Amino acid sequence: QNNLMKKIFLAVLATFGMSSFGLAQQNENGNFFTRDMEYQLKANFSIGGSAPLGMPREIRKINHYNPTLVLGLEADATKWVSDNKKWGIRVGIRTEGKGMKTEAVVKNYFTEVIQGDEKIKGYFTGTVETDIKNTYVTMPVSVVYKVSPRWKLYGGLYASLLVDKNFSGYVSNGHLRQNTPVGTKITFENDTKANYNFSDDLRLFQWGGQLGAEWHLNKHFILFPELNYGINGIFKSEFKSISFALHNIYLNLGFGYKF
Repeated sequence: QNNLMKKIFLAVLATFGMSSFGLAQQNENGNFFTRDMEYQLKANFSIGGSAPLGMPREIRKINHYNPTLVLGLEADATKWVSDNKKWGIRVGIRTEGKGMKTEAVVKNYFTEVIQGDEKIKGYFTGTVETDIKNTYVTMPVSVVYKVSPRWKLYGGLYASLLVDKNFSGYVSNGHLRQNTPVGTKITFENDTKANYNFSDDLRLFQWGGQLGAEWHLNKHFILFPELNYGINGIFKSEFKSISFALHNIYLNLGFGYKF
């Protein structure tokens, strides 16, 4: 996964670098891509996860949450469209990881587990551990407002393509009622576990909204927080092995360089 992110980012960086070098050779009164333009490279780490809207009644307690090391790399360009350079349109491309590890206590949690060579659906009560580690190529489009020489606010939409995926885990310390809440009882005690893997059920295309702010340390370096919310769920519409929708909700914190 890390190697894939590096390869994608190096390709983006090379393209962006060659374009910036070529544009820098032109005078200030040049074409659309040189006049009233601003280019940035940004890096961030993310805190968040794939979560439902509100706490479902099936989830009784979160025992453990680990945001893991989730990184993003972005190149973007802003076109100032007002005479005073207060308003602009920004388009970018980034590679980003989205992931977390959790352990939760659940009751009557509908899921599908693998026992031997067989997949079993039912209602589980006990402990569920989940490991999510996905990589996306994302194109954000935002409106930018310059509040002051040091501060900018921006917000807009993004579209993401899933290029590497993992949504897996296991259940333990409990029991599963097969098919219905009063179905055949399968017990998992001591070190007994049953795995699940929903990686192939993740959506290839996702989209959402973002809202952020930038603070300029000096002429070139910036710091930024950015909140991302996935509007469509992370799973395909036909996926039914979890009874509630999960959305990518992340806070990105990072720094950037303005050319």
